[in-house]
Amino acid sequence: MIEPVLHTEYLDRETMPPGVDLVAEVRALNDAGVEIPWCWKLSREPVEADNQDHVTLTFGVNNDVGVVKWTRGATSHVPTTGTNTEWLTYYLAGFHDFAIPPHAEVPVETVYAAVTEFLATWQPPTCMQWQEAASVLSPIRLMRTASSA
Repeated sequence: MIEPVLHTEYLDRETMPPGVDLVAEVRALNDAGVEIPWCWKLSREPVEADNQDHVTLTFGVNNDVGVVKWTRGATSHVPTTGTNTEWLTYYLAGFHDFAIPPHAEVPVETVYAAVTEFLATWQPPTCMQWQEAASVLSPIRLMRTASSA
């Protein structure tokens, strides 16, 4: 396993060394048994704040399940078949907590398929149907944050 790749929160074509099979690396990490949910943000090119068409695939693994979310500019989408009804916390590259919206969690094999397709096309994966994701500022998220304070 190439740790520097998996310990990078934001991945793009330029940050991945030639010949790295990202899906195989993530699969090996997950198959070893993760103790916390891991996630990464993957894009074709480095993120630029002023690029409103920038597409990013956020994906993660947590043993039998994982998450996928694709974002174009300020709009995010999650699978229509996602099973989580609440916000989740995954950890970017295993380090920093990252809020995952409802309906992003799917079987881990679906995550691997989505990442494989995204790496081949750099477009939102067509291996699943998508719906607009809840906003970080959604009323449910704000209520939960206020009640936990």
